[in-house]
Amino acid sequence: MTLGSDDCCLPTRIGPEAVRSEPFPHLVVPDALPAARYEALEAAWPTLEQVAGPGPLDNNRLYKLAAPEVIDNPAIAALWRAFFAFHTSAEFLRRVAAVWTDHLDRVHPDFRAAFGRSLAELHSLPRRPGKRGNAANRGADIMLDCQFGMNSPVVQPTSVRGPHLDNPAKLFAGLLYFRARDDDSTGGDLELYRPRAGQRVRTSGSRVEPASVEVAATVPYAPNTLVMWLNSPLAVHGVSPRSVTGIPRRYVNLLGECYGRGVSFTDVAGVRPRFWQLARRWRR
Repeated sequence: MTLGSDDCCLPTRIGPEAVRSEPFPHLVVPDALPAARYEALEAAWPTLEQVAGPGPLDNNRLYKLAAPEVIDNPAIAALWRAFFAFHTSAEFLRRVAAVWTDHLDRVHPDFRAAFGRSLAELHSLPRRPGKRGNAANRGADIMLDCQFGMNSPVVQPTSVRGPHLDNPAKLFAGLLYFRARDDDSTGGDLELYRPRAGQRVRTSGSRVEPASVEVAATVPYAPNTLVMWLNSPLAVHGVSPRSVTGIPRRYVNLLGECYGRGVSFTDVAGVRPRFWQLARRWRR
C-alpha cells in the first residue's frame, strides 16, 4: 500500500506562515490527516503489548516502536507500514523543509554554511537502532525516524516527562496525536515553556529545572493534531500530569537527527550552540 501526497501529516496547505514564534518556533495543525485516512489508521493502531512487549508495565511510562521494527513487520497493518515508510523518506524531508527552512535560517543561522546545503538538499536515510553508536546512522546528513509512542495506563497521577530539552542531535521533532475515542482522562497535554523573568534555563542533562521556566503555551492532547518544532536551546517542553486511567496515551513521534558531525543543537551554556564549532572542525 502506498500513500498519496495528501496523506502526509504536513498538508500542502501548511506553509512557513503557520509557524508560531512564541515561546519558540512551533507549528500546530488540527485535523492534520484527511478524516478517512486518520480513522483507518486509528482503527489499525497496534496493541499496547505490540508496542511495549509482554509483562507488567510501569505507571505512566513511555514505550516506543521505531520504523525499523514496523516497516517490515507483517503483524503491523499495511497502511501503517506505508505511513512509516513515507514519513522516513526524502519526500517527507522535503515537506518538512518547505515549512521550516526560513525559520531554520533564523534559529540556526549557520546551518547552511555548516552543512554546505539547505535543509531540502540534505541527504537523508531512515534511522537504524543504536542512534549515534550505530555507524550506519552516520552515513547521511540526517536520519529520519517515525515511532509509535504509547504512555502506559496511569495508576497514580503523574507527568510522563516534565520540562526538558530533546537529544542535542535532534534537528526537528513532531507529535501526531491518536487519542482514543473513549479516553476521558484529563492532562497529557504538551506544555511549551519559556524562561522565568530574570532567569536562564537551568539544565541537568536533558532535564530542565522546573523553577527556571514557566508554561507559555499548551497544545491539547487532541486526536489528529500535529505539533512540530525545531530543536534549539529555547525548545523546552514537557507533558502535563495525566489523571488515573486505564487507557494509554497514543501518538506518532516524528524526528530528524544528525549524528555524523558531532552536533549539539541545544547547548544552553554558550551564546550559540556548540554544534557550529564542532561542525566546522568536522569539515576541515
